[in-house]
Amino acid sequence: MLSRLAGNVFHVGSAVERTDVVARLLDVYVARREPGTVEDDRLVAAELRSVVGAAGPGDDADRATTIDGLALDRHEPASIAAAVAVARDHARRAREVVSSELWDCLDVTRSRMPRKVAPDRAHEFLSWVRERSALAIGVVEGDASRDEVWEFFTLGRSLTRCASTARLLASGLIASEEITSWVAALRACGAGEAFLRGRDHAPVPVDAAAFLLLDEHSPRSLRFGVRRAAECLDDLAPSCVDDEVAGFVEARARLDAVPVDAALDVVSEAGAHIAAAADRVIVALDERVFAVSAPAH
Repeated sequence: MLSRLAGNVFHVGSAVERTDVVARLLDVYVARREPGTVEDDRLVAAELRSVVGAAGPGDDADRATTIDGLALDRHEPASIAAAVAVARDHARRAREVVSSELWDCLDVTRSRMPRKVAPDRAHEFLSWVRERSALAIGVVEGDASRDEVWEFFTLGRSLTRCASTARLLASGLIASEEITSWVAALRACGAGEAFLRGRDHAPVPVDAAAFLLLDEHSPRSLRFGVRRAAECLDDLAPSCVDDEVAGFVEARARLDAVPVDAALDVVSEAGAHIAAAADRVIVALDERVFAVSAPAH
């Protein structure tokens, strides 16, 4: 597959995943401010910017400013609006391998993206963003052959999810000894219901940390995402990124070696290690494999 097309498909997957990730984080920590989350608006904004990889520390004085910056600011590369534009523009560049249904989905999402959202409509807007992301992913998962196009799309998604989940685990948004804080984090990763369903005892922090860090079956866990990304890299990555891939594989091995009962003790360190390894792979792929300049939006 041509590196140009591979890069475009990778960035479509990454951007679609980013819209879902940022929407969930903003919904839990800003729009609805669930129990167990940090109360200080400025601290929440600073931590969220770090988790999503925003360009600067920002100076968000309140929730509305945070939503404007991380959801609607088209000049902030980490925002939902920017990710929607990136997904659409990269899909346009890869029309020969991207299905018409996926293109239509991304094009409509881009055209309907608002420039302002009233504070009392933030939850509704973020729910719409998640629905559009789920629709795009569903089109690919339901219709695409499991070929290189699907693998590059999945690699983009997996590395983006790994990096953001890992940064959340290493962030100050989680009070490690408070179960309400962990439940909020699980909801922010889309894993809240899966974690709570079917438990025969009241959850404790170590249960939540182990689920989000080590669960083998939940697609929202760090272990699952790392494994999926590693499988795609094994199939796709050329030799010019061997060092970065080896670092990612090493990070995966260290994660796999963590005992369940030790998850709470190592969760922050493990998150920081995985996030750094995933970021290095993404940079290496961009610089040495795809070599495609980011589209204007």
